[in-house]
Amino acid sequence: MPDEPESLNNDSENGSSSRGSTERAKSGWPATIVLLGRVGGIGWFVGIAIALGAYGGYWLDRQFDTAPVLTLLGLVLGVLTAFVGMIRLLSAIRRGR
Repeated sequence: MPDEPESLNNDSENGSSSRGSTERAKSGWPATIVLLGRVGGIGWFVGIAIALGAYGGYWLDRQFDTAPVLTLLGLVLGVLTAFVGMIRLLSAIRRGR
């Protein structure tokens, strides 16, 4: 039985390597879809954090009869939570997690 030809083991002849195909798999449409999903998730996170903060403040205002004070405080806390979370999520995307 003859030995296998070297071209089967030598990636430089056809210009591809296993590492190159892995890198190509991380780019293109699948990577774009993953990135859009993550960015969309950030949008949902921001919206939900602000809405929950505002509604929580509104609910507390109704319980304690302190009209706009706790609603505004809840809104501010929701915006701050959304901002900090958005920065953390964007930095995680940037690092490649």
